[in-house]
Amino acid sequence: MSGYITIRNKRIYYEVHGDADLPVSLYLHGGPGVGSYDFIEQQGKKLSKFMRVIAIDQRGVLRSDPIEDKESFGLLDLVEDCETIRKQLGIEKWGIIGHSIGGYLAVHYQLKYPEQVTYLLFECPTFDLGSSARSLITGAVQQYERLGKDGMIKECLIASKITDTKKVWEKCIEFLIDLGENKDNLYVHGEDKHFFDRLVEKSDIPEVNWKRAFNHQQKLYQEGKIFESLLTKLDSITCPMLLMKGKYDWVTGDDQLLSFTNGKSNRKVVMFNQSGHFPRVEEPKMYARTIKDFISVN
Repeated sequence: MSGYITIRNKRIYYEVHGDADLPVSLYLHGGPGVGSYDFIEQQGKKLSKFMRVIAIDQRGVLRSDPIEDKESFGLLDLVEDCETIRKQLGIEKWGIIGHSIGGYLAVHYQLKYPEQVTYLLFECPTFDLGSSARSLITGAVQQYERLGKDGMIKECLIASKITDTKKVWEKCIEFLIDLGENKDNLYVHGEDKHFFDRLVEKSDIPEVNWKRAFNHQQKLYQEGKIFESLLTKLDSITCPMLLMKGKYDWVTGDDQLLSFTNGKSNRKVVMFNQSGHFPRVEEPKMYARTIKDFISVN
């Protein structure tokens, strides 16, 4: 089932997969602004055998209505969109699956509406964009070493010492753009670096829709809330949490992983040894099995 829910004058696209009597999970995509199409293509059928998956394209993204240049938009709009969707679909409580920056949004939603969240599942999340930026820059150094670009290595080492989150993130983006296709090595461990491009090509979604992410992304950066670290706020979350980490993922750096574990009994980490930033793609069977095992005891 798929459709639109109109929230504050914007249509938000959603899909529902799985029987009504199964545990419910909301999927929050990363990017910012990637959309949920790839996740459903890769895992929708597997996960819907044991859970009811609600997948949305966040406000201004992909199949949802675009955000215009002059519109106001911020992080809390996304939190309130999730809560309105829950109410509109008649869901009492649900778990959240958050990929990458979707994990950041999942934490914000749980902090605002803790009674509605049964569990949090994170796939290679960021809880602190500054930390993720410095980790990605370390990965960029390895790529520049392989390419023999000593000047860029020096720039990376200088940038990695920037303490201002917004500034270090902006430098990180500069390096990723400069790396071109080589940046894919920071996100995908295996040989198939272009699986997402193929998904886009085979989809029947117009090309212009895939470009909607720009305003969504830029307005979040301009607002600035997304640059606030959530690491210290994780301790206030008492629901069960599972973090799925690709061994070769640079987004969830070691310091974030350490902050997440922190000896808490409600937290679990599962490492995917053949994956980068997308365990659901590189180790799809283990990904689905890990989620099934987790929700079966929570």
